[in-house]
Order: sequence, then C-alpha cells, then structure tokens
Amino acid sequence: MAYQNYQSGRAPGGFNQNRPPQSQFQKKTFEQLGEDVKNQFFSQNYAELLNMSKTTQLDNILKSIEGFVSEEGKNLSTSQLRNIYDKATKAKTINELKLVRPNLAYIAGRSSNDKEKTLLAFIDSIIKSVNSAEKVKEFKIFFEAVVAYHKFYGKN
Repeated sequence: MAYQNYQSGRAPGGFNQNRPPQSQFQKKTFEQLGEDVKNQFFSQNYAELLNMSKTTQLDNILKSIEGFVSEEGKNLSTSQLRNIYDKATKAKTINELKLVRPNLAYIAGRSSNDKEKTLLAFIDSIIKSVNSAEKVKEFKIFFEAVVAYHKFYGKN
C-alpha cells in the first residue's frame, strides 16, 4: 500500500509528494522586493520619481505614490517612517543619504509583514538611484509625498 501511494505521488495521509519541500522555495531579496514595487506601481513613471519638481506628469506620479502607500504602507508605523524621513532629510550629500539604506534593511529585517518590507525595499531602491546633489533634493520631495500619504493611509 505504501508503494502505491508513493507511485501515485501521494504520501500516506494524502500529502502531495510532487511539491518541493519548503526549503526549496526561495525568499526574495530586498532588491527583488523593490523591483516588484517598481513594476507594480511605477512601471510608467519610475524615471520621473527623482524629477518631481520638473516633471509634467506630476499628477500621475502622485497618484502612483498614493496607490503605492495605500497598499504597501498600511502596517508601517508612523514613528518608523518618520525616523527614516528625518535621517533622509538631514542628508546633504549622496553618501549621507545612502547611509540611510542600512536603517531601511534593519527595519525591514525586524518586520514580519511583507508589505512593510516592500515599502522599505522600494525606498531603498530609489536611494540607490540617487547619483547627484540634485537627485538628493528630488529624493526628499519624493519621500515627503510618501510621508504625507502615509499619514492618511498608514498605521498610527
């Protein structure tokens, strides 16, 4: 009988033997989570996120940010987001801004909520795109919009 169950792909008790064990499923990296958000929410206007003060597509960008925050930011606490925002706004150079990235990874690592992790991963991916003093200022504009929408949609 045990041989028949094995042949049919079913273990005794009805479990499917064809499914790979849990250890074979891979978790997404922090970078992959950020890419998922980029593709889901910002596929049309990602390049404009660090150009918000000059873009002609501002309404579309803000709508995308609002959708992103309302979906992914509900569980991140306001104090966690404000903590990151305060560090980012104090940054005057590219390197100072990029030093915020380990904080994002730390908060995401402590979180058990996938949506929190994706929000933080996306902010991390935007910071990686910053490559000039002008882009540091543009990042702050983007992040201010994230914080504003989070105030409306997020957890207190």
